[in-house]
Amino acid sequence: MNTKIIISAVAYVLLIADVATVPFRSKKIMSMAGELKMALKNRSKAYFYAMYAFAFILPAIIFLRNYSLAYNLMFALVAIMGAELTSRDFVTKGKYGVYEHCAIVNGITVLFNDIVTFPILNLPEDEQEKYDHANLVVATKSKGNQNLVFANADECQAATKLIRELSGK
Repeated sequence: MNTKIIISAVAYVLLIADVATVPFRSKKIMSMAGELKMALKNRSKAYFYAMYAFAFILPAIIFLRNYSLAYNLMFALVAIMGAELTSRDFVTKGKYGVYEHCAIVNGITVLFNDIVTFPILNLPEDEQEKYDHANLVVATKSKGNQNLVFANADECQAATKLIRELSGK
């Protein structure tokens, strides 16, 4: 059998499997979240649909030219990784906010009981000025440093205050 067909078929099976798991992952995250305390600005739906479209088109590109096996694998793997990253964001689409037990920002979920510290907030104020005021860096036990990117500095400041209050840090 032609390797292009095998690579594309495997890629499409994995892409479909990844997309099929989105509702289950969303349900799991939301069951841990608790009550919404503060809603945050969400990404546009067009972003998600464009990324999924790109991921599903990419494996078909290998049929346009006679690429080497390495390139064919690269196209398939990039499509799979792109779909997985989009799925991670899509799982929390429309649910960005600070909840009773976690914060969900741009597809990143940080559980409050996993927070160790806020590295940048521990710096002197003149050092803090060097960092973007719409970002919050959270050090966690399980995932290391997580960079939460908010829509603007005001949203970041309000969310940071609430996260610190709810996490006890």
